[in-house]
Amino acid sequence: MVSRSGHSLLHSVQQHSELLVPRDFSVLIVEDDDDARRNMEDILSLDGYEIQSESHCLPAINAVESDSFDAVIVDWRLPDENADSLIPIIIKHQPNAPVVVVTGMRDFDTAVTALRSGAYDFLLKPINPDVLRSVLGRIFERKKHLAAIEVAQEKLLMSERLAAIGQMVTGLAHESRNAFQRSHACLAELSLDLEGMPESLKLVHKIQHALDDLHSLLEEVRDYSAPIILERRKCCFESLLQETWQQILDARKIRQSVTLEVEKADDFPTDSFLDCDRMRQVTRNLLENALFATSDSGTIRVGLTFQLRPKPIIRIEVSDEGEGIAEEDREAIFAPFFTTKTKGTGLGLAISRRYVSAHHGVLFVDSNHDRGAKFVVELPYCKSERG
Repeated sequence: MVSRSGHSLLHSVQQHSELLVPRDFSVLIVEDDDDARRNMEDILSLDGYEIQSESHCLPAINAVESDSFDAVIVDWRLPDENADSLIPIIIKHQPNAPVVVVTGMRDFDTAVTALRSGAYDFLLKPINPDVLRSVLGRIFERKKHLAAIEVAQEKLLMSERLAAIGQMVTGLAHESRNAFQRSHACLAELSLDLEGMPESLKLVHKIQHALDDLHSLLEEVRDYSAPIILERRKCCFESLLQETWQQILDARKIRQSVTLEVEKADDFPTDSFLDCDRMRQVTRNLLENALFATSDSGTIRVGLTFQLRPKPIIRIEVSDEGEGIAEEDREAIFAPFFTTKTKGTGLGLAISRRYVSAHHGVLFVDSNHDRGAKFVVELPYCKSERG
């Protein structure tokens, strides 16, 4: 035999069985009535919420001081304090966690006092499962909207910064071009005067290389800050990979003992519509980083796989046999100008991530259980120029 409250709970669960189950959404329940607390725990646990419960103010305060919550449900009357004393403490430590007050008192003054104390909403006992779900659902949607706004604001701020950097570097590169040309011309003339003086010629060549490096730095910063407008065309990623690897070997003949092993899944698409030039640069950056980390007789492995569900995705994994990447550096390496090399601008991975993101893909470091580092690129599979 099932009680009326059991029938109500079962009916509510059936009604909401198709609702989106929240992930990583935690709720703190502060309620001294065992039946009311267990009822709310059952309702929210069935919906996938992470629940922590307390029956008094003091352990509740300890909880909000030490843990993070997305919402807090508080009984208006507790054994040691009322909710109007607890709510300001919750808001202080959990400013992004709305507080929902529940009470059995049906008077207007209590509701007003709760809302003035900073409560997000006010529910009456006995708790109606549908009403409770509705309130938590609004809080869940609120969290998603706030997160989306924060991401949009960060993107806008980044775009404004990049635009300012782009304008500055473009002007700097333009003004510096004549200076670079004059410097190279003067060094070329100086080289003629220093024939037969090998040590002096070495210094001249070092100056020429330093100028070239400075010019490359300006160009890389300009590329990083420039707006990205993709020019998609049919691209065979396997061919692009092999061509890029050969170009790297041609430029670094002393590292030809390093081998490249490509493992391609049978269902990996022959062609995909990508911005081939930008994806070639992404591939080049990843292969050059792997080459830098690999010993002269090592192996770089590239895996090409295809995922059809839940949506078609091309996955490229580039693994090396180097020392690997420290856990704390796994996101830092994608920041502009971060580098562990003695040479280089530290923009290669930052530019690569921007190009992959422009394709609505992701670039990240995955754990490599053997040794070395594994970089992963995941790109939506596009059958046409429009994606």
